[in-house]
Amino acid sequence: MKKAMEFDLQLQTEECLRSAAAAVKEIDGLPWKGGSEGNLDYECLRAELRKMAPPNGRAVLLFRARCGCPIAKLEGWGTKRCRRHKK
Repeated sequence: MKKAMEFDLQLQTEECLRSAAAAVKEIDGLPWKGGSEGNLDYECLRAELRKMAPPNGRAVLLFRARCGCPIAKLEGWGTKRCRRHKK
């Protein structure tokens, strides 16, 4: 268990993503975990992340090194909620 990878889960709302805080920019710069988009092992995880994500937001699973530094990410975007146009 000592060599097990640590991870962290973050739910980011639409407002958080729009503000483009320093934490959001740091996460966007991380490499994507899972190799190719069609990797079945990670696709199951991404499906669960999509269920947890807020509308127009995202759920990010951060993989961390033993020191606590983030080294990779796996993200799932929430459902797109359309804005209503006023006439």
